[in-house]
Amino acid sequence: MAAFFCPHCKGRAKTRTSRGLSPTLRELIYQCEDPECSYSFVVQAEAVRTLSPSGKPDPSINLPQSPIALARAQSTSAEITSAAA
Repeated sequence: MAAFFCPHCKGRAKTRTSRGLSPTLRELIYQCEDPECSYSFVVQAEAVRTLSPSGKPDPSINLPQSPIALARAQSTSAEITSAAA
């Protein structure tokens, strides 16, 4: 997971706990590591788009492809089509 920093003192924050809310959404509780601050806050991490398709896809998960992934797939498809011609 990416590092998070305290929005108040800008110090590093540490994950205290987390829980899954759905297959694509996770809620994490962070606490500032600066003992004088000790601010606690909630972060939600969500899978929002596909960069590379899964080799073991779950049919219940339907995330849109990123524009870059779409362009790459179209480019690969065009290369295959022209090579076959």
